[in-house]
This record gives sequence, C-alpha cells and structure tokens, in this order.
Amino acid sequence: MLCKDDLYPLVDGFERLPGQIDELSTSVFEKVYGSKEAAKAKGIVYFLLSSRPVPRLRGESRILYIGQTKTSFKARYFRYANLHATSNANSMKFGEIIDSYGPIEIAFCDYEKFGETKSGTSLIQAEGQFLWWYFQNHCEYPPINYTKTKVRTDAISA
Repeated sequence: MLCKDDLYPLVDGFERLPGQIDELSTSVFEKVYGSKEAAKAKGIVYFLLSSRPVPRLRGESRILYIGQTKTSFKARYFRYANLHATSNANSMKFGEIIDSYGPIEIAFCDYEKFGETKSGTSLIQAEGQFLWWYFQNHCEYPPINYTKTKVRTDAISA
C-alpha cells in the first residue's frame, strides 16, 4: 500500500524532462516544454519542482505544482512558454521561484498506477491522489496549484 509517506520517494524516482527553467526567457521555457521527451510524455501526472524546498504550513517541499494531461506535456504547455516567461503575473511568480528557490524541473509519471477506480483509471483521480497526499503532509496545496481535490483516499495499492 502507498500512502502520504510515499509521496516524496515516489516523486524522486519519477522521470524528468531534460533541462531546467533557470531564467525568465521564452527560449528557456520552450526548450523544456518543447523537448522530444515532452512530446512523448502523454497520459501523465506531472510535478513542477524547485531546486530548493519552499516553506509550507507544515514542513517544506520542492513540489510547486501537481497537474495532469491526457495529451503530451508539450501539447499542454509549449504554447504558454512566452506567457509563463513574460506576462506580469507569471513572470513575477516564476521569477520569485527561480530567485528564491532555484531552477525549476519537471518530473512525471504514467497516471495509471495511481488513478485506479472501480470503473478503470482516471487522470483526475491520479492527480487528486497526489494532491491529497501533499495536503496530508503540509496542511495545504502546492504553492502554485489552483486546483483542489475531493479525493480523500489515504492509501492505495500500486
């Protein structure tokens, strides 16, 4: 059985997209978001990770964001590279993360192992499981997640 205590060992073992977002430039975001590995990574739960941990309500964490995509990571994000690097709110947010907590990397895993339901597997369920485990560890959601979850499963078989 997997539970909240397994969150960080699991994430540490997930695949990574090549490169890191280490400056506010469209080309740096495009390099990570547009890699051939990002084009192949489909049906995944992904994690934006800072190099250094961010203080949380309880403890600290390198996890900045937990999301999911049925399409490839590239299809989901490449079109937003310029927006993430240059818009007022995003450049402020990503700039503060890079300045205070170091470069950002993307970790990901196939969702099916973590999203099992009676009717099959669900990306939303898998994402929700990770969000719930994060919440159990820190009493809040990741700092740049706006999505919350109704998943309240404490442990799963994987």
